[in-house]
Amino acid sequence: MGCACEKQHVTIQDNKYYVLDQIGQGGFSSVFLVKNTDNIKFVLKCILCHDQKDRENAWNEAKIHQLLQSSGNKYILNLIGCGMIEKSLEFSKTPTDTFLMLLPYYKNGSLHDNLVKPHYHMDLKYILEHFRLICLSVKTFHDLSYSHRDIKPANILFNDNNEPVIIDLGSAAPARITVTSKKEAQELLDEVNERCSMTYRAPELFNIDINSVIDERIDVWSLGCLLYAMLYKKSPFDLVYERGDSVALAVISGKIYFPPNSNENVNSLIKTMLTVDHFKRPFIDDILKSVKVIDEKFDQDFNDHTILNSNNYCTA
Repeated sequence: MGCACEKQHVTIQDNKYYVLDQIGQGGFSSVFLVKNTDNIKFVLKCILCHDQKDRENAWNEAKIHQLLQSSGNKYILNLIGCGMIEKSLEFSKTPTDTFLMLLPYYKNGSLHDNLVKPHYHMDLKYILEHFRLICLSVKTFHDLSYSHRDIKPANILFNDNNEPVIIDLGSAAPARITVTSKKEAQELLDEVNERCSMTYRAPELFNIDINSVIDERIDVWSLGCLLYAMLYKKSPFDLVYERGDSVALAVISGKIYFPPNSNENVNSLIKTMLTVDHFKRPFIDDILKSVKVIDEKFDQDFNDHTILNSNNYCTA
């Protein structure tokens, strides 16, 4: 479905919303801009459910939203309302169960939108602050024993205060999994291939064998790729993908290129997050401590530089 007219509407929890336009299309859902009778804009996520598993996944996404909202973290996207429409023709050519999720609308776009701008630049201080808030949101997932599993620039929106908000909980799942059979290994591999972006995916999600142990540190790897992208516009593995080379081999190699004259403290943090052996990779609390140390050092270096310049001016 392309641009919709305002006559098309849906009802969620007894409230009517008019469809204005389609603003996104993913592998599992379509996203529309809608408004209510007071002309307030929202986002409507429509998930087509072709079987019982699809229906369970959709309801599970809503339940994870509700669980995370109970934590009070305002940097994870809120779910305003949801509901299943059975055998709907509103968003498909054939009668299909459709799960609707009503979400806030943020006009400032995503981190990805900013990164692709030709003249993108963000001060290191602001990058560290935004990254800290993103890490705090990831910590909320982990404290509730969940992983997001698809942390990437397209899944970071900016709210009206220009603060980062994590979106798209369709990939979220219990954080700690022990694979006990070949069937489980294949099912998990199929799931991550569908829902976890390759150039932000942890190495332990490329080769899954019996007795594999997966934990929340898959998000820490993704955060390492995200911080790299915030600094240098792309994931460290995007160019590998664009060349058509094996992302899996590049990820498992552990080799990361950093531009010359870049910040060594931040690069060191990225390298720590991109530890290939996930049992040696730090947890989110460790990352938050490191960000605090780097931020404090940044402030100290800035103050020292200011004092030095001031002294030079006084003695000139």
